[in-house]
Amino acid sequence: MSEKLRQRFFYVAVFINFIMVAGYQFLTPNMSDDIIYGDRVSEAGSFFDLFAQEYEHYMTHIGRTIAHILLRIFLYIGNKAVFNVAAAAVFVAVSLLIYINVTCRKDYDVRLYLGIVIMMWLFDPCISNSVFWETGACNYMFTGAIMLAFLTVFRRAAGSEDRRGAGFAAGMFLFGLMAGWCNENTSGAVILYVMIIIFTRWQREKSFGKVQPWMITALIGNIIGFVIMIMSPGNFSRAESTEEEHTGLLALAARFLKITLNIKNGYLILVFAFVVLTIAIAYRAGAFDEFKKRAGWMMLLGVLFIATCYALIAVPDSQLRTYYGAGLFLMMAVAEGFGLVVSMYESEAAFQIAASSIVALYCIFLAFTYVEEGANLARIKREFDERDAYLTAMAQTDDKVVEVPMLRPDWETRFSMAYESDLTEDKFNWLNLSYSEHYGFYYCIGVDRESWTEY
Repeated sequence: MSEKLRQRFFYVAVFINFIMVAGYQFLTPNMSDDIIYGDRVSEAGSFFDLFAQEYEHYMTHIGRTIAHILLRIFLYIGNKAVFNVAAAAVFVAVSLLIYINVTCRKDYDVRLYLGIVIMMWLFDPCISNSVFWETGACNYMFTGAIMLAFLTVFRRAAGSEDRRGAGFAAGMFLFGLMAGWCNENTSGAVILYVMIIIFTRWQREKSFGKVQPWMITALIGNIIGFVIMIMSPGNFSRAESTEEEHTGLLALAARFLKITLNIKNGYLILVFAFVVLTIAIAYRAGAFDEFKKRAGWMMLLGVLFIATCYALIAVPDSQLRTYYGAGLFLMMAVAEGFGLVVSMYESEAAFQIAASSIVALYCIFLAFTYVEEGANLARIKREFDERDAYLTAMAQTDDKVVEVPMLRPDWETRFSMAYESDLTEDKFNWLNLSYSEHYGFYYCIGVDRESWTEY
């Protein structure tokens, strides 16, 4: 295939990916924390009030200021279509950042890019929480894009012998500050990466002569942003309110076990792919020094995956969406391994046929999955819209205790967290109370949809 034809196919693949994500975003209603934060943002008298609200949030809830400022801005705009398009663009940006960080690839490598897209769509176990949910997307996907962009710029600059000036050093400080202030475990992994690069430079020469000033300013920015984030008074309040069954070493052992099981249940296929690719590279490389030279970046990404996962041992409870950044590092490692193996076995036609066939078959599977699950998203969106219209109408009456239908159980999909954030039969459930406050009721009570007859 000529480079010009590959270029056209590549751009088409990127565009289709954007359209697919945007389509699902438009089928995803605001839910859970979106409604809570939306009500708070609606109280802002001006755009600058958002920063005052975020300061209060930092002091009382959590330190992820970068993520929540983004969320408040989108909610302040008041048109979810703006977020939908922006989120689709960020998803595509993440896929391209992973692609750019593959060291061994052809120009406009369509097969490699499609493999990355497949991983992001089919092998991200928390996609409903980290991509197709406005609050979750700002906390994980948007911040993940910032951290990957920082890592990419740092890595590319570190790979060049060009000396960078004071302006670049200042820019990397600010970029590092943002990347360090994004997300606790993933930002920590970014700091680990920067420290490894600086240490490697020092180790080669036993001197800091090869460590440029911009690397130090980037690291300082990372650390400052990270410290500001984790020193949020709200973080300590949340930690104190979390209860565990065990204490001391037993508590750490229980957390370790939970993290290990989350990796097994959520990322096992990608871990298997990483192992198979590592063996294939080692088999062809032969000597250890050659393997280290070829697969060093892939191995480092594997280390960052493990570090990002097990850093969660520091907190009493971690939800699956907190592994999003770790998943990105693992996907990058698999993509890097795929690129290396395809290159090392380039002369073997059977291997190339197998690699292309696997990508092609998964693309077909993704197409069928997209249509099927898109239909479920459309049904869920219809239920949300009907319920919202009903509750809005009921808010104009004198009724202060209302019953509302829960979602039908037949449409649950891994691309929506609607069922996780649905109303319950317990009127004191925090989600029920949030809906009650949003619409102006005393209580909202969920009832079985099959027995609902109001509409």
